[in-house]
Amino acid sequence: MGTRTPIPLPVLTPEGGPLIFSDAPEILNDTMDLPGAMYRDQVEGEFRVFYHHQNKTSGALQIGVAITNATDQSELLFALGQGRGLSVFPDLAGQAALSEFLASHQTVSFLTALSAGQTYWSVQSVPVGDTASAILQYALITLPADAETTSVPLALLQDLNPAPFNAEGEFVNRPTLPAGLGYGAATVTTLAYSGQPPSDPTTVPILAAVRPTRGTFPHFDRFGSFTISTARGLQVLGVDTALKQAMPGEYEKGVDAVDGGVSIYDVGNYGVLYNFRILVKNSVPDQPTPFGLLMWPSGGFGHYVMLTDGNLALSPFVNYKNAWWFDEVTLHGIPTVIDLQTSLPGGSFGPQRLLFDPGFNGQ
Repeated sequence: MGTRTPIPLPVLTPEGGPLIFSDAPEILNDTMDLPGAMYRDQVEGEFRVFYHHQNKTSGALQIGVAITNATDQSELLFALGQGRGLSVFPDLAGQAALSEFLASHQTVSFLTALSAGQTYWSVQSVPVGDTASAILQYALITLPADAETTSVPLALLQDLNPAPFNAEGEFVNRPTLPAGLGYGAATVTTLAYSGQPPSDPTTVPILAAVRPTRGTFPHFDRFGSFTISTARGLQVLGVDTALKQAMPGEYEKGVDAVDGGVSIYDVGNYGVLYNFRILVKNSVPDQPTPFGLLMWPSGGFGHYVMLTDGNLALSPFVNYKNAWWFDEVTLHGIPTVIDLQTSLPGGSFGPQRLLFDPGFNGQ
């Protein structure tokens, strides 16, 4: 790949609500007492759920998430992006989930009204041998006591999910809710069962974790910006690297709410969405310059997803021996702004090395 110049590490800003991360036990088998819960915690307001579980039992399973109203009043449940994948290949399941999530992430949709103690179910029917992977983002909203359930215009809730940056390239903070609305609370349970769902998902016993990769993390998004000059040649930025090589603000410590409240890290930041604003300066402004964007999975292999200026790209199988060319822009005399969003899909390996190559045109 030639000489690669490291990009000075940008400082990332954590944003958004909590991330529920469920990846243990990753493999479900017949030695486990099902129905069983893989993870459970209580959240408020806006939150994201990432789960990745494989059915190695002798029969089909229902795998997914149950959201139970944990208040004494009615709540409205909205979706702000829903991605699900199902495949015998874990990395393909993760790629399908992430691509579907990114395609729907800027849309707010009403799901249901939950009375006190009522549960909303989002599950996948998972054949033997398949992996179920999902990235699901929700918001729980309460209304004034005298309000009609159907009286909340969806347009008011679009502010829950702003574009990552404004016209000046500044971060857009999460705004407050419109007057009269509040944030609700729920118990979130990821679980597996066969047949009919359990009557009360909040009481389903927790399965023992094979490895400590489940927990609740403070924020589900990262925002960062950096500048590239074509004069520096091929440049590289590592994303979801090891902790010691991470960008400032990239990793946050989480808490495992079901295993004694121990502190954990989501190594790879699965379920975390990276939002980059990239300013590219052409060192030869009087000459149009092709500028290639590539990703090199230096730590392993998998199927990956990139969203560049609203264009969704899904990779073929890529391993550490190759880089994937996922987009190209043509640079002119003025600086070019690129918005890039990515995450490490379930079942694939990081780090993802983002490569920026002046003059590369995909050939």
